[in-house]
Amino acid sequence: MATIALCVRETQKNTDGSYTIKVAIGSQSRTTYIATRYKIDNIKQWKDGKVVKHPDADYINRQLRKLLHEYETIYEAMPNPNVSAADIRQYLLSQHNKSDLLKDYAEKYIERLKKENRTSYAKNMEYTLKYLLEKFGENLTLQSITPSTLNIFEDYLMGLGGAKKKGDNAQSASSTTANIRMSHLKALLNAAVNDGIVEYKIFPFRNYKMPAKNVRDISISKSELSMLREAEFTGVSAKRLTVARDLFLLSFYCAGINLTDLMSATLTGDVLTFIRKKTAGKKTGADKEVSITIQPEAREIIDRYINERGELDMGYHYSEYEQFRSFVTKSLNRIGKELGFEKRLTYYSARKTFVQFGSELGIPLYILEYSIGQTIKEANNRPVFDYIRKMRHQADLAIRTIIDYSFEPETEDAAPLPEWARRK
Repeated sequence: MATIALCVRETQKNTDGSYTIKVAIGSQSRTTYIATRYKIDNIKQWKDGKVVKHPDADYINRQLRKLLHEYETIYEAMPNPNVSAADIRQYLLSQHNKSDLLKDYAEKYIERLKKENRTSYAKNMEYTLKYLLEKFGENLTLQSITPSTLNIFEDYLMGLGGAKKKGDNAQSASSTTANIRMSHLKALLNAAVNDGIVEYKIFPFRNYKMPAKNVRDISISKSELSMLREAEFTGVSAKRLTVARDLFLLSFYCAGINLTDLMSATLTGDVLTFIRKKTAGKKTGADKEVSITIQPEAREIIDRYINERGELDMGYHYSEYEQFRSFVTKSLNRIGKELGFEKRLTYYSARKTFVQFGSELGIPLYILEYSIGQTIKEANNRPVFDYIRKMRHQADLAIRTIIDYSFEPETEDAAPLPEWARRK
């Protein structure tokens, strides 16, 4: 029978002077080792197979006992245990669960997002991971995350936001930042559970209440949209500003389509069908696809930029999508300032404006959600969706109505109630 035990090899000091705690595997007069992620600062902190005189001794010893038990359980189930130490080591490593270090899993998850071309979300997730590591260090495991961990992290994020901003908006800015980061952490833990990396008896976020999110109103008015349509740009920046403006209008005419989805869409036919990258992982089957008819206003812009592959070619080529997105963002921000818009103009303003106009017209929420490719909110709690068959025809009618409405002169009167909302 083989022996499996914890050890520290005094002759193998790390470059920083510390010692790595290892699992020693002895069989057939040979010994081999599996390094753990735990270290001690000096050899005096190791005694009788345990960590002593170390600030995290209790925690490290609990984790080491758990790890040792896992290896022993795997060995006991080994089909042929009478093999060399090297063979046992290889078997243990192949059967042992993947590392549940949050850092390790988060980095793999971020790479998965990048492969799915969800680069913006991946970049934001990287920032969230950065803050997690700043607060808890690299030894934070997925299994160790509890409701208390969430509260500690939220307090840390709120403190960061308050330190960076001063004045009346500091609290709302902190709360919004915390909401975003905590949402990222929740998504990460959900993915880890779905991938079988970690199991929770009670999911840490089960009773957790997200910080209030300060939703910015970045929609523009009909008069501002008209100014944007009619604007003529001159000088050395004329081309870049025209391109940014056309992309904004194209997004509005296509129900607020995201820039990454627009730039990868095939636009040769009369119908635009795509899977929204931001929510692709939250939907299944046919629900992933958004399908809308390309309206004449959109087709006019598309025809100016479409290439032989049926995709948009705006004349600017960047090695990374984020660079192109930054180019569009800065250009729209400049346009908004030059035209004297009340709010900061962003690409996302097109989506917000489309939904705002739809709301003013009394278009049912489920049609707006389908049109913009949004996951139906709380669909499981809306029995009415069991009786509704969402069709492209409804979305097309909504888009056409909103575009027509956007061309109408702006008045101080509220939009007329839709026919179905009027009292007989």
